Amino acid sequence: MYQSTTVASYFTTLGYLVPIISVIALPILPRGKFLMNLLLSVLGVCLGSAVALLMLWSSIKAREHTTPPGSTKIYNSSQSAVCAVWLFANIYFINVVRAKLPSLNSPVIIYSILVNIAATFGPLMRTVAAAEAFVQQLLTAMLAAFALAAGVNLIVLPISSRLVVFKELASLVGLLRRTVSLQKAYLVSIESEDMFSAATRTQTLLAAEAKKRHGGADKPKLTKEAKAAAALRGISAALRELSGKLHADMPFAKRDFARGKLDANDLGEIFMLFRNVYIPVMGISTIIDIFKRVSERRKWQVGDDAPEEVIAEKNIEKRVWNEVMKQMHEPFEILSEAIDQGLEHAALCLELIPRPKKDAAHSITAQNPEDEDVEARGQEIRPGTPEFAKLLDEKVKAFYSKKGELLRTWVKQRDIAIDEEYSGDPQHEASAERKERSQAQLYIVLYMENLMHASGEAVQNLVTFADKKVKDGTMSKKRFILPTSRRLRKWLLGAFSTEDSSAEQSPDLMETSATIVYFGDGYNRKKDPEHLDPATAWQHFGNGLRKVPAFFGSEESAFGFRVACATMTIAIVAFLEDTQVFFMEQRLVWAMIIIAIGMTMTSGQSVFGFLCRVAGTVIAMVLSLVIWYIVDENVPGIIVFLWLSLFICYYFFLKFPNFIPAILIAMVTQVLIIGYELQVLKIGEAASERTGQPVYKIYLLGPYRLANVAGGSLVAFFWTIFPSPLTDRTWLRRDLAATLYLVANYFGVISSTIRSNVDGSGGDVSIPGTPAYQLFNAGRKIFGKVMLLVPSMSQHSEWQKWEPTIGGKFPRAAYDEIILRSTRIMGYLTLMSYTLTHPTLEEPKPSGKDANGETTETEDGQDRQAKSRQLSSRSGPASDAASISSESKEWLDALAEVLSALEPAHHTILSTLTLLSNSLLSGQRLPPFLPLPRPYEMTRRLVNLGQPESFERESAAYDDTLKLGDLGPSGSRQTSSGNTVASILDPRNMEQPGYAEFAVLQVCNTLVCDDLEGLMKAVAGLVGVVDFSFRIARSESTLGSSGGGTKVSGGEALRKIFSKPLASNGDKGKGKVD
Repeated sequence: MYQSTTVASYFTTLGYLVPIISVIALPILPRGKFLMNLLLSVLGVCLGSAVALLMLWSSIKAREHTTPPGSTKIYNSSQSAVCAVWLFANIYFINVVRAKLPSLNSPVIIYSILVNIAATFGPLMRTVAAAEAFVQQLLTAMLAAFALAAGVNLIVLPISSRLVVFKELASLVGLLRRTVSLQKAYLVSIESEDMFSAATRTQTLLAAEAKKRHGGADKPKLTKEAKAAAALRGISAALRELSGKLHADMPFAKRDFARGKLDANDLGEIFMLFRNVYIPVMGISTIIDIFKRVSERRKWQVGDDAPEEVIAEKNIEKRVWNEVMKQMHEPFEILSEAIDQGLEHAALCLELIPRPKKDAAHSITAQNPEDEDVEARGQEIRPGTPEFAKLLDEKVKAFYSKKGELLRTWVKQRDIAIDEEYSGDPQHEASAERKERSQAQLYIVLYMENLMHASGEAVQNLVTFADKKVKDGTMSKKRFILPTSRRLRKWLLGAFSTEDSSAEQSPDLMETSATIVYFGDGYNRKKDPEHLDPATAWQHFGNGLRKVPAFFGSEESAFGFRVACATMTIAIVAFLEDTQVFFMEQRLVWAMIIIAIGMTMTSGQSVFGFLCRVAGTVIAMVLSLVIWYIVDENVPGIIVFLWLSLFICYYFFLKFPNFIPAILIAMVTQVLIIGYELQVLKIGEAASERTGQPVYKIYLLGPYRLANVAGGSLVAFFWTIFPSPLTDRTWLRRDLAATLYLVANYFGVISSTIRSNVDGSGGDVSIPGTPAYQLFNAGRKIFGKVMLLVPSMSQHSEWQKWEPTIGGKFPRAAYDEIILRSTRIMGYLTLMSYTLTHPTLEEPKPSGKDANGETTETEDGQDRQAKSRQLSSRSGPASDAASISSESKEWLDALAEVLSALEPAHHTILSTLTLLSNSLLSGQRLPPFLPLPRPYEMTRRLVNLGQPESFERESAAYDDTLKLGDLGPSGSRQTSSGNTVASILDPRNMEQPGYAEFAVLQVCNTLVCDDLEGLMKAVAGLVGVVDFSFRIARSESTLGSSGGGTKVSGGEALRKIFSKPLASNGDKGKGKVD
């Protein structure tokens, strides 16, 4: 474009800004993100132009008022001072906004470029007309750059945000299918092998032993079970990462305009349905963690030299689980096939994956080697056909029938004589340990089966939705889809709010750690102990006045001040008479632009960014020389090779997001060097030197640009760490504290859900406005916030490696353990929440068709509500009670009474998480003797229900050590509903409504408590524990006189100390008491 004489004559020496701004505008972003970025950038440029014109006008007026008549001197100190003040104030305030609202990151960079250029050229302006023409050229150049970027994004390479989400959903389908396949492989592997083997979890220890045994020549051979577990962990991590990306990209897809088939509401429903599949499928993988904890608690991670009784005990448990997994093989085979084909059917119907040709249908369906060939059985029904839903329902029914058979077989295999163990006859009473382990095994089996059943039902719901969209004509033709005014208003308000920034506020890719999450009013909001709440108008005014110093003392204000100081460190050269010419000749304004692009809040990113930008500039300089001389300075060839170089850079830009700063600087520097040389060729050297900048050949211009980038990056790094740095380690600690707070908040939502289910006040979760609906939405929002914080913590954990360590080492192992355990707790709580809001049905679900063959729209919500009422209400409506047998209702009433007794245990978990969050945030020590919530507290309360005195005695004597097998009835108590408590644990109730859900809550509660104990130990290792114990340090002479065996109690020693008279001044310092 600049080769046009008209364009070149208009922009003159500012033509190089057009390609630079077009690159910074990031036209490769998906349409939704780009349009948001474009709108904010245009607003920023328009505002910046107005401010720049006001700055130049005021500086020219200062020149006019201080210049003697007839003076021809170019430099004017007053004009330079005015420009310097305007520049400092602009950079300060705009970067405060940048730190507060990460969505304005890219617009702030472009705004800063405009203001930097205007302020440094301002001292050369003598008339208002010249200033107006200059600002007009700047504004036109940047708007032209935005127009070019918009044309590329919308016309040349249109990539919609909806397409990105569809690709991610297709990847999610593939990962879910792969996960189910690996889960099946893992369950098959533990039918014969040792699932408690140390190879599953401690490969490093095993490798060390093998190295000693074989001299380091051979690597340890992992068992089949260990390989399957490792593969399953890898695919699970990929699923979690993809789920976080979907959560971040979904809002932009809903706001995008396109010509398609599925609207924003459909996208939201699809996302929720896939989430309902994702949670139980991921929950099945926790069986690996369960076996790990059993092995660790019972000290089964031993070798062949272990005591015989330990090995015998381990082998007995191993044989039991081998038999259980053999019995689970056939049901899971049926279910895995149903899930795999159901996901494929939904993806085909919703056009997430291409529909195969008829002659290739068999090969596409059988891509997974575990898939059963449907056509080989003579059936014409396959994924993608209208009749597939009936086939899926039949498979889920088959799994349901095998489920009950498996449980009965397990009871028989364990040789549990139900009538004998629970009859109360002392002659036939089994050992307490055997009953505890049997009960724990039963819970784990029910836990697995309930998650499998929930996965099947979730896939059924997804298939029903897909069939509905095909039948109602949604998928038959494309139509124009426009965002509603409500979504646009929400998007506009969200762009300028302080809430979750990763999805709502960070459309650009240049700030990789700008994730800001709104945690709620309770987090980090302290009551002022020196001021009461304002009561009068004057007191309210005083509160508002106090916000002014609070603003200037905030971290955002400190960051803005740092950027302003860094900018003025270089800009001061342009405002002094002796160095003004040097600034112009050496083009130091580019160093100021590097500060605007590369200044970060944390020191770890600053070190990494400094190295990346210097390396990127070196690469850009070399590429520029190659591009310029490889075609012998032929302009068409230069343009073609520049395009090819930028194309390759964009590939690395998308492929390696961690190196975005280096790649972006490399692209911008290439455009700057090549663009400037092409500009000189077009307008001539005389016009190029009109601004006071001499023309350099490209082999000199490249090194000058490198020096500018290195200098600007070094200044930015200095002001990032001076006078005191905000380290990535500090940011990581804050993110961890915020995560623990959100986990506590999430657990509070779950406790409220249980309480509302028990008293029947929750209502229908599918009806907006009910307490159950509000709790469900609150939990979903908290889950999304944690999904945003997890990648942020991982980023800061990586950035901190680049920070120089002064003093002791950074305890990264402790932080990684906190991240791991808090993430696992969140996963278990998600399973608990899912179990409460999506209980499995008592009978297999119908196919989703009524008698007339029409799709029923409210079936899922009605069935879920009916099930929820059965689980949570003691009395309930008469219509619901009539559908439940008297025996089942009596059992459900007893279970509801048990659940209502759980609040103290839940309160302990909630208090512990909140205390850990506050301690990690403030750095204060933990209090001593912090009570830990015990696993299986639910069952212990169940066993002791009705006899609080017995429970208190047992709790006082109960060791805080966590065990997975601490569960079992120790007696027969009577509940108010008439059932014996022991009968509630009776395996004969395992097919009762709510028993499986109770088992899931029980297992998840145990896993949460176990991780909470490790979490508290890790936090205590970082911040310490308050120690009020009293000790006496004895010297050798004291020991010799009083005897080594003498012990003095703390109370007696204190009485002796305080009973002594106060020492006189002359006696001070002659003795001490420790």
